[in-house]
Amino acid sequence: MMAKKKKNKDLAPSGSGDHLKYYCVVFGILVVVIAVVAFQQRSKLNAYKLATKQTRALLMAKGTTKDGRPRGVGDLAVEVEKFVEGYKESLGGADGEAGKDIGIGISTQMITRSGRDVQMVYTFAGQEQDDPNRSKGYRTRSREFTYGLSTLDQLTKLCWNIEALGRYRVSEIRWKLADKRVNTERPFFKVTKPVIRVGYRSPLTRSR
Repeated sequence: MMAKKKKNKDLAPSGSGDHLKYYCVVFGILVVVIAVVAFQQRSKLNAYKLATKQTRALLMAKGTTKDGRPRGVGDLAVEVEKFVEGYKESLGGADGEAGKDIGIGISTQMITRSGRDVQMVYTFAGQEQDDPNRSKGYRTRSREFTYGLSTLDQLTKLCWNIEALGRYRVSEIRWKLADKRVNTERPFFKVTKPVIRVGYRSPLTRSR
């Protein structure tokens, strides 16, 4: 009897801690995997947040940069549309009365028409300037027009009429207030020899 009990005692279960060890190893691996996946997801989430922020800024930005370029897509689309329309008109032969006369360069006929309803006729037209900018892919044509005695009100309306053509832009205005012998009536806004610079841009033909 004594020998039998001793034999049973020797056969007692062994290695019961192995299951716990395996469990800890598997659990540790799972923790590492979860941590890696969480890190990757967080990186993607941060990337999505950054992309959303940049996209929102691009779509909703207003104004222009220091070099005059639109900051947002909306303003850029407007500028592109203006550029395309100006280019189409600069080719000449467009539909309508303006297209027949405008041709290439600064049309003196269009400038004359712009001043008719404000009783302003230029007295001198300077030589047209052609300034190609190959790095940006466009050329700028401009010309100065000098007028006689007029008022600031007339000058403002003249510039408005020229801008309303859709093709031209008034990039510079110079004038001197007339002296008291001429400016005798309120609001004393008569000016002498006002000069405006009218211009437009058109794409350069790129060599292939």
